Amino acid sequence: MEILNSTAKKRTILVVSDGKQDMTKIVTILEKKYYVIYLDNPDRDYARIRKQTNAISAAIVSATEAAENEYALFDWMRRHSDTAAIPILVYCGGEQEIFVAEQCLERGAVDMIMAPFYEKIIYHRIENAIRLKDSATFYEIEHMLKDLPSNIYLKDSEGKYVFATHYWHHLEHPDDPDWTIRGKTDIEIRKDRDNAKKAMESDMEILRTGQGTSYVIEIKEDGMREFYELIKEPVRDHEGNITGIIGLINDVTDMQLLRIQLEEKATHDELTGADNRNCFEQFASGLQSSSKFPVSIISADCNSLKYINDNYGHLVGDEYIRMSVMLFRMVLPERAHIFRTGGDEFIMILPATEEEQAKEYVQKMKEESRQFKIKDRKLSIAYGVASLTESHSDMRECLELADRNMYEDKRVQKSKEKEKYRYDAKMIQL
Repeated sequence: MEILNSTAKKRTILVVSDGKQDMTKIVTILEKKYYVIYLDNPDRDYARIRKQTNAISAAIVSATEAAENEYALFDWMRRHSDTAAIPILVYCGGEQEIFVAEQCLERGAVDMIMAPFYEKIIYHRIENAIRLKDSATFYEIEHMLKDLPSNIYLKDSEGKYVFATHYWHHLEHPDDPDWTIRGKTDIEIRKDRDNAKKAMESDMEILRTGQGTSYVIEIKEDGMREFYELIKEPVRDHEGNITGIIGLINDVTDMQLLRIQLEEKATHDELTGADNRNCFEQFASGLQSSSKFPVSIISADCNSLKYINDNYGHLVGDEYIRMSVMLFRMVLPERAHIFRTGGDEFIMILPATEEEQAKEYVQKMKEESRQFKIKDRKLSIAYGVASLTESHSDMRECLELADRNMYEDKRVQKSKEKEKYRYDAKMIQL
C-alpha cells in the first residue's frame, strides 16, 4: 500500500482489485488527476484503510472483488461511520459482470465504470459520485437532527425553507405525510401571521446586513401560551457571499413562564394580586419624567384591621385586605395602578386624572364599600387625594399630602364612629 502525502491537494482514490483483473489502464488514467492507493489480493488490509479515510475521496472496486463473500465489502463499509461516507464505484471488466454491478448498485454503490475508458467521462463520474455522496450525507444529517429537541432549519437567499427538522403544530399544513416545508416561506405556513411577518423581516435584514440575530416570540393558541427562542445566522459560500440562513428554534416555554412567575412574585403582592411596594418604587421613579399631567394619587388605609385580626384571626384579616382590593378594582378605571405598600396600606395612581375626578372615585368607593362585610364589620377604608400637576410635580410632596389627607379622613371617620357609638348607647339606655 502506498503511503499518502497528507499535504497533497489532489483527491485520493482507493482502487481495490481481486488480483485477477488487469486494472492497469484505469489506474494509469486516475493517476493523471488523482493520488491513487492500490490494493490487490495479497495486500488487502481494510483495517489500514480506516486510518486514512479522511484523505480518501472515493473508491473504485472490481466487480468480482465487491461480490466476494456475498458482497461483504459493503457491509464492512457501512459498519464504520468513517468509511460509510466514501462513495464506491464498481469496475466492470466486461458485460459478463453487469449482473454483479447491478447487485452492487442495490447495496449502495453509486456508479459503475467499464470499457471503453474515456478519461473525461471517468473523471466526471468520480466527481459526480463524490458530490452525490456528499448530498446523501446532507440528508442523512438532516434525518439525524430530527432526534434533537430543537428545530434546526435552513433557508435560501429568498427566505424559503430548504429543510426543517421538525414540523410543529404552529405551522399550517395539511395532514399529508408527504407534505414538505421545502420551498415555502413563513408567511405561507405559519398560523400566527404577525410572528410570520416578523420572521420574514428579520430574515431580510440578515440577508441584507450579514448580521445574525436572536429573539423570543410568544404564541397564544387554543388556550395555550408558548414561547420559542429563534437564533439565526447567515450562511456564506467560500467567497463570503450570503447564500441563506441557518436557524435554530428552541421551545423555552417552561423557562419563560418561570421567569414571568418570578417577575410577578418580585413585583406583585401574593395576597391581593396588586402591585407591591417594590413595583411602586420603580413606577414612581419614572412617573414624573414620563407622565402627562395631571396625575392623581389616592392613599388608602383599612380601618378596623387590628380589631378583626385580634378577634377573628389573621386569615379573616387577610380576607378583609383582599376585599379592599376588590373594591378598588370595581370602581377605579382600567388605567389606574393599584399598589399594596404595607399591611393594610395602599396607593393608587390614576394617570390623566384631575384631582376632583379622583375625589369622585373615592366617594364612589365609600358608597360601594357598604356591599362588603366580614363578620360584624363592614368594609371601612380611609382615603386621601393629591395630584401631580405641571406646577406641582414633586412626587414626594404629593405622596405626603395624600397621606395627610388620608389620616385626616381616618380621624373624621373614627370621630363619626365614636359619635354613633355614644348615640347608640344612649338610645339603649332610653
